[in-house]
Amino acid sequence: MKDLFDRLFSQASGMPFRITYPDGSVVKYGGDGEPRFNLIFRTEKVMRAILVNVDLGFGEAYMVGDIDIEGNMVDLMTMVMTTNLVDAFRKVVYSPTNILRNLPNQARVFWQYLYQRHTYENDKRYISEPYDLGNDFYALWLDKDMQYTCGYFKTPDDSIDLAQDQKREHLCRKLLLQPGETLLDIGCGWGGMMIYAAQHYGITGVGVTLSKEQAEESNRRIQKAGLQDRIHVEHADYRDLPKQGRVFDKVVSVGCMEHIGERNHDLFFSIAKQSLKPNGTLVIHTIGKMKPGQSLAFGNKHVFPGVYTATLSEISLCAQKLEMRIMDVENLRLHYSYTTQRWLDAFEAHVDEIREMYDEQLVRLFRIYLSHGVALMRYGTNELYQIIMTPGVDNERPLTRDWMYAEKSHNGRETVPNKLVAEPAD
Repeated sequence: MKDLFDRLFSQASGMPFRITYPDGSVVKYGGDGEPRFNLIFRTEKVMRAILVNVDLGFGEAYMVGDIDIEGNMVDLMTMVMTTNLVDAFRKVVYSPTNILRNLPNQARVFWQYLYQRHTYENDKRYISEPYDLGNDFYALWLDKDMQYTCGYFKTPDDSIDLAQDQKREHLCRKLLLQPGETLLDIGCGWGGMMIYAAQHYGITGVGVTLSKEQAEESNRRIQKAGLQDRIHVEHADYRDLPKQGRVFDKVVSVGCMEHIGERNHDLFFSIAKQSLKPNGTLVIHTIGKMKPGQSLAFGNKHVFPGVYTATLSEISLCAQKLEMRIMDVENLRLHYSYTTQRWLDAFEAHVDEIREMYDEQLVRLFRIYLSHGVALMRYGTNELYQIIMTPGVDNERPLTRDWMYAEKSHNGRETVPNKLVAEPAD
């Protein structure tokens, strides 16, 4: 086993690192220079688990302490993303000999994907497991309003609080919100987008979330802000929206599409369209990826069960089927890397409190998840899309994107122009 891993690690270059094997031997790989990290394998059993499924075997071994890392976890993830190491491991994992040797374990991983069906009950569980860990937990390392989605950075030095405010402002402008309009937020989290839009753009509206803790905390915050007569959050499933017959001027969904499941994409966009007035606007903010395929097994099992990130082509096909016009697409990939780095820094700053609240295993779970996110959005194949769609022709949308980036004060904000189309010549 050691000889096999030695051959695989010898293929990595560009970042020096050390591996400590179960027999106590230490080998340096990756080229000249001071090693950036030391990866420690406690047992050969762990090494065999990695040959069943690379990311699941590695992640679970780190969670329980069978693998340790001395140094920066982000450096390790960066090395993985920027070398052919994962491909080298996967060639071994998916070789006929290895598959036959590990057939029961391989089948178990495949079964996990096959039966993660997005039923009402399953989706309640998929959302409750990560988001109902407790508001106190997320308050320690998210921004002041607990936005668990990508921020918008105008400079790499922006704070997470500023980046999240800028994200909400960016979305409000893309929606072309006007005072008195109605807004539906599908998968509204802790209500930050709804509150911001009500305070700064004068909307009324509804948010929906499958997390009971999020719904309760959202309405508490809305009450505290004195906005309870204009907005509220419902503990509900987006699939029930058509039964209520409500329609809105604008619909936004931030970080929800990843949770609905690949088979529900058409249904999701159909419901969003049904919830819009004929001249309305839909803005989707979602993690995407370059190539079709299932999400990594570790994150799918331990962080966000049932998650699926779509390609841009999959999203555009949904729009085509429903005759929704795609008006604008923006990729904020690097913004998510900065966001996740801010989360990781705050998480590590409060790690002793988190360990006391939960246990070492949860600390290790979120450390590897956040570190992977930093590197994945910087060097991997994931994307972060903001997409504007309309069900109608929308000839009154501004001709340029100047309105999206113009400097405006948060106080006394000018109304976003919605009549900038040139008049036809006589």
